[in-house]
Amino acid sequence: MAFAITPSLGFLDTLSEPYGYWDANLGKGSPQLGSVIQASDGHAYVQAQASAAVASAATVVILTEPAMTFATGAGAWTTRTAAHAIGDRAWLQKTAA
Repeated sequence: MAFAITPSLGFLDTLSEPYGYWDANLGKGSPQLGSVIQASDGHAYVQAQASAAVASAATVVILTEPAMTFATGAGAWTTRTAAHAIGDRAWLQKTAA
């Protein structure tokens, strides 16, 4: 299991979808879409939201910026956990240059 090594963020798996925690000061969940962390496995991870259904875990996806949405395709990111429905948030693992 990889864990975040970015200061002030805890274990990657505790930064669960849809949010790690609710930030009452901002009035929204945190971490925000587009948040990038470094993990103990040497990969970068980004918080993004599904713009289309993703059928299974370990699926290569395309990340669209600045919206920070993802969908199945020949991209540089991989989903970590189970399938995702439209609107689900997830940590994507950077797996290609």
